[in-house]
Amino acid sequence: MKKHVLTLAICSLVSTGVFAQQGAANANVEAEANMSAQASARDGASAQGSGSANAQAQVDGDAARDEAADHGETVSAEARESASQAATMGVEVGERVSGTARAQGEAAVDSAAQRREQARERVNEARNAEIRAETNKQIGTSVSDTVRGEVQSTVRGAVQGSVRNGGQ
Repeated sequence: MKKHVLTLAICSLVSTGVFAQQGAANANVEAEANMSAQASARDGASAQGSGSANAQAQVDGDAARDEAADHGETVSAEARESASQAATMGVEVGERVSGTARAQGEAAVDSAAQRREQARERVNEARNAEIRAETNKQIGTSVSDTVRGEVQSTVRGAVQGSVRNGGQ
């Protein structure tokens, strides 16, 4: 019986410690459950607030993206318009330059044609003057020969007439 009582005493001591530990463990589990519930409630409220903030951030991000896209399209349209205007101005300037160059080229061709004609006229005048001089020289020689021949004939005739008359 002593053994029996001793065993019961030991078991009761051990069980009291176990019960105390079990109670402490239950208290810890309960405390953790309460803290977890409170944290969940806070997280839920925070999640709701965070969800609201996330939704607002999403709306703000979408608005910023849409505004940036609109701005990009506006800038792109302005750039296309500027490029189109520059191309049009380039074509106009090119046409003006081409017209000016064409007019200057035609003027140069006309000027060259006039100079060529003037040079041709001078060459023809020089050739004609040379021909006239040669002709005049030949005529002068012919006239001189003819006059000389006539003078000689007249002189001979006069000399012969004198000789005949003088000899009588």
